[in-house]
Amino acid sequence: MYQMHEGTLALPVEWQDKTMNVFVSAATGTEGVSLVITRERLPWGMKFAEYVANETRKVAKKVPDYAEVSSAGTTVSGRDAHVHEFTWTNNGASIHQQLTMVEYGQVVMMLTFTAPGALSDTQREQVNAVIQSLQLRVPD
Repeated sequence: MYQMHEGTLALPVEWQDKTMNVFVSAATGTEGVSLVITRERLPWGMKFAEYVANETRKVAKKVPDYAEVSSAGTTVSGRDAHVHEFTWTNNGASIHQQLTMVEYGQVVMMLTFTAPGALSDTQREQVNAVIQSLQLRVPD
């Protein structure tokens, strides 16, 4: 049984959850601020730490003017997680992203916070509070 905010849906067991949740701030002065949650299956035989290292390398190669701010292991809802924070440019505009990868059984939840410009320490604390508010059920 697939559960979503609005209700449940009976899907065949072979179907994979590729849903995306997109949240944007409606507060004044927060244009371009978003939190996107996606889900990716761990590749066959790959451990979470290997997946994190691979994704971090891919991001570093993919985005223009990539600069790492920080990268560290943590926990979210009692599960292994990794926070990778970086900046890059898009069409000349500075972008600040914090990618939190959370191990969820054979799935990795990717929580990507994006803000234009630079992220202040206070904003970072608020983002981390939102991420840490995530309460996960036991994976199937």
